[in-house]
Amino acid sequence: MAIARTKQKWQWFSLLGVAAAFWGTGGLAAEHLSLGHPAFGKLEVQVRDLATFATTGNASPQLRFLIQLFPPDQQQSLREALTTRMDLEPTTVRQFVKSPIGQSFLERIGQVIRADNDVNGGSALGEALTTAASSPSGITLLSVLQAFPGKSVKVNGELGLKAVGAFTRALNQEQRAQDFVERLAQLQPKTPLPALNPAQKGPFQWQKQKIEFTNPNRTTGSIPADLYVPRGITAPAPLIVISHGLASDRTTFAYLAEHLASYGLAVLAVTHPGSDASRISSFLSGAPLDYENLPKDWAQRPFDLKFGVDAVAALVQKNPALKIDTQNVGLFGHSMGGFTVLAAAGGTVDWNAVKQRCLAAANDLFIFNISLPLQCRSVGLADLPVMPTDPRVKSVIAVNPVSSVLIGESGMANIKVPTLILSSSKDVFAPPLEEQVLPFTWLQAQPKYLAMLVPGTHFSAVGVSEKGVLPVPNDLIGPNPRLAQPFFKGLAAAFFGVFNQKNEQLRPFLSQTFANQAAQPTFQAYWVDHINPQQLQEVLAGRMGSQPRK
Repeated sequence: MAIARTKQKWQWFSLLGVAAAFWGTGGLAAEHLSLGHPAFGKLEVQVRDLATFATTGNASPQLRFLIQLFPPDQQQSLREALTTRMDLEPTTVRQFVKSPIGQSFLERIGQVIRADNDVNGGSALGEALTTAASSPSGITLLSVLQAFPGKSVKVNGELGLKAVGAFTRALNQEQRAQDFVERLAQLQPKTPLPALNPAQKGPFQWQKQKIEFTNPNRTTGSIPADLYVPRGITAPAPLIVISHGLASDRTTFAYLAEHLASYGLAVLAVTHPGSDASRISSFLSGAPLDYENLPKDWAQRPFDLKFGVDAVAALVQKNPALKIDTQNVGLFGHSMGGFTVLAAAGGTVDWNAVKQRCLAAANDLFIFNISLPLQCRSVGLADLPVMPTDPRVKSVIAVNPVSSVLIGESGMANIKVPTLILSSSKDVFAPPLEEQVLPFTWLQAQPKYLAMLVPGTHFSAVGVSEKGVLPVPNDLIGPNPRLAQPFFKGLAAAFFGVFNQKNEQLRPFLSQTFANQAAQPTFQAYWVDHINPQQLQEVLAGRMGSQPRK
């Protein structure tokens, strides 16, 4: 994603946080809230009491009873949550509310938050969000409730509390998995490192040129890409192809492309039409998003990489002085690009299985993986293609990939090339357990590695710009992503150096010792090359601690 920092402190806000906040505080209404639960019957709280509580901290008896239903840590932050403003443009909110993903999201919340006459409250909530976004106070929980159509909101307290319980269990499992990965990393041997440091700039200069190529399966015209070619090399350079995530483009990982080129690697950074920054920027400015073609964007991304490599091969054939080995390809992808590179590296997609998984997810109120609705937008095509397996691909790095639904367990097992999955401990958009840790256990590739950046987020790997497409709260960005760049540069240079350049001097850097060294001083890192699936399941179920058994 191309992102820009906001100046607001949204400690409680994320897409997951919004869902949890609405489920947890769902009894709020324009005039009063009506919370029903078999344990205590019906409880009503006036919205004016909420406003008083937000201003003074004084709570009415009914509100005090409601507050006691929250976990203790959320009780302290409730006042701030009621009045904290989300700076979302009205156009953005309107587009989201009208979108298929937004409609699905609101429909699920509407099972808990009911409108007058006890109908699903999703539509009413969408109207309230749109109205609040255009108000002087912007979107706050109070302003949304005051804009909610009708005089009251009926909340299914039993279902809401079950949702909160499921959310809490999901968080606990996430933490157990991360503790387990940390303990495994601590058991990794200490590795002596050579004097060189692949996180620092390499010895080669490079030149960049823009090229264009076509994917004949697309109707969006030519695909732009930047080709980085190292100078002064004696043998043809392996080609590394970079695939960006949603709302990004070929410049997002320019810092990484330049770094890899300095180590004698040629790099092709591709802009995927349809899911790139310009398309999302147009959407946020009011242009309709082409939801009909979004499934095609998912399906065609791996083909973009194949045709991009073909285009470079054609350039080399025309100009033999261009020293690039297009039979020796490495792939690097982030988020949606993580799926792209895993699929291009051999991760097969069973579209019938994807449809079944998405159908099950759509009917499950207690799923909290934000990436699922986006992944499930892939199944809208009548004629879904078989993903290309390119024999030229020799290695793959997937950063914060979203692929659990699309590729799944059987598809991940089909990847045969060396694979590195990079995860972030605080990623709320691609939850580490579901989207990286479990998929890592499904890999049959050897060698395979999992590295987790702590406290990394979904945005730690990407470039940050004041003119970024998506205004992202600082708390979701986490520490300045520029401070994480040595981690990504060092591991990528070492990984592609070993498996594409066959440079065994770099192998010691594929270790816990170097991963943690490259992450410091702002971050820590865990590095593992194996996770026992059975032990992981026992950890998640709480039947064993994070200490692995021999």
